[in-house]
Amino acid sequence: MSTASAVTTPAAGVAPPTLTRREKEILYWCSCGKTSWEISQILACKESTVNFHVSNVLRKLSVHSRVAAVIKALRYGILRHQSDES
Repeated sequence: MSTASAVTTPAAGVAPPTLTRREKEILYWCSCGKTSWEISQILACKESTVNFHVSNVLRKLSVHSRVAAVIKALRYGILRHQSDES
């Protein structure tokens, strides 16, 4: 089973989890394929801080990987695909 098919589509009328600005920012960089270390360099913070926020995102979205978090965030509309941002 692929990760994409393992992540369920949110039920209609279910509000998406609330992510902080920083969690959304880190999730965006995860969607770009950046590692925790790379994100820490971009955001001028510690790698452990990035990992803390990633853990919060995974918990809030009820997933176990960054890929699944990105897919679920796209489905909830928390993240937007770059082609959608015209």
